[in-house]
Amino acid sequence: MLTEVKSLEVPAPLARLAERFRDSGRELYLVGGYVRDALSGRRGEEVDAATDARPPEIKRLLRPHAGYMWDVGERFGTIGAAVDGYRVEVTTYRSDRYAEGDRHPEVSFGESLMGDLARRDFTINAVAADALSGGIIDPFEGRRDLELGIIRPVGDPLERMREDPLRMLRAVRFVATLSTPEKPFEMTADLERAIRENARWLESISAERIREEFDRILLSPNPALGLRALVRLGLMRYVVPEFMETVDVRQDTELHHKDVFEHTLIVVENVEPEPTLRRAAFFHDIGKPRTLVYEHRCTYCGARSVRREAGEGECEECGGRTVARKIHFYGHENVGSGIARRAMRRLAYSKDEVDAVAHLVREHMRPMSYAMGRDPWTDSAVRRFIRDAHLVRGDRELANVDMLLKLARADITGSAPRRRRAAEESWRSLRERVDRVREQDAIERLKSPLDGNELMEHFGRGPGRWIKHIKDYLENEVVEGRLAQDDKETAWRLAEEYVREHDLFGEGGG
Repeated sequence: MLTEVKSLEVPAPLARLAERFRDSGRELYLVGGYVRDALSGRRGEEVDAATDARPPEIKRLLRPHAGYMWDVGERFGTIGAAVDGYRVEVTTYRSDRYAEGDRHPEVSFGESLMGDLARRDFTINAVAADALSGGIIDPFEGRRDLELGIIRPVGDPLERMREDPLRMLRAVRFVATLSTPEKPFEMTADLERAIRENARWLESISAERIREEFDRILLSPNPALGLRALVRLGLMRYVVPEFMETVDVRQDTELHHKDVFEHTLIVVENVEPEPTLRRAAFFHDIGKPRTLVYEHRCTYCGARSVRREAGEGECEECGGRTVARKIHFYGHENVGSGIARRAMRRLAYSKDEVDAVAHLVREHMRPMSYAMGRDPWTDSAVRRFIRDAHLVRGDRELANVDMLLKLARADITGSAPRRRRAAEESWRSLRERVDRVREQDAIERLKSPLDGNELMEHFGRGPGRWIKHIKDYLENEVVEGRLAQDDKETAWRLAEEYVREHDLFGEGGG
């Protein structure tokens, strides 16, 4: 029983640090996630500690033990240091409070450990251990809640959430990160009620902080559990509101046995926990609700038509009755790519992160087209697929065919069982062909034989879109195998022909 644990084993580097604080008349306690995880049998290298010392004194006491230090959180009372393999962040006892409508906390320093623990979010994070002896201080029975799998606020849930509304997302994150098949974690009923009734408070939190918690949920061991909680508690409306549209959107049962929402959860759960892939899995079908159409068939003449509504209609050919037979989401990958781009920008993701996810969402149906095609792809088509999947910016690779195939593989796991076997066989075939073509050519490194400077000098033109048009054309010829990458003579001939045929300079072929 965790309640019977009276002390933790303190690693020697942390104990030596505690000795220095005590020799200077200062307290030092291990707190938060480090203690919670240690009680659960997980030892981490990220250490949170609390003290009655103020930041300037914390710096002085840390310096002899630190390989290096950082003070980006100093205004919040936090000084960080690398100490013999541990990342230690020492924070002055404090109390954070949000004024209504303010996006940043008001920070005030406290004088006691008990006061510091009392202002913490949940009981499982309000357990401390003496950094010298390891003795446990547990005034809010966090050990018991950790044993029972309960996310319980310290004190009044409404007050805790009002102090920092981000705690509503943190509660979901702890459910997603701490739950195991053997011991699931759940929030208390009063906490869930406080969140559900006050989810709008997230509007006061900066996009950056929301993004950080959302990513932690996506990258957790149980992302589906976390996403389901975000939707159930009304929080998703303040994170990615467009995702709410996927709930209860029915799909064609021949292809999918779940609605768009449930299908997405399966895909997210089955893709590896790499940030770009998890984000792409979350957004991959978000465009479906806005592209939903029903294929109708006339019960009299058999004519087909496409309608936005599922209900019976009138045939334009014969006036007979039409009924919905199939569901389609034409172009959902393009619509979804745009939604992903806008949503991620709102959450202050970097341009590279946005472009990588939008790219994968836009291309995610390409492997499916291989599976559904009547004629097998040529090697040239496979080369184009590899090339189109590749996204670089400078010397940074943002996306590649391997990522796209991993996303496609996860997408298959959400398919209807009767379709899944054929889809998996097709995926393996495409995977093998991609590997075989890559063995012959380094497709991702194939480029136009002519660069922009050479083109500008040859045609006597300044920079412009025309350069990209020519280079894209020449690069495609290389990928198709019709032009050698080092064959500049042929490349010049092709470039000149392209300029004439497309009247690229608006001079009648000049």
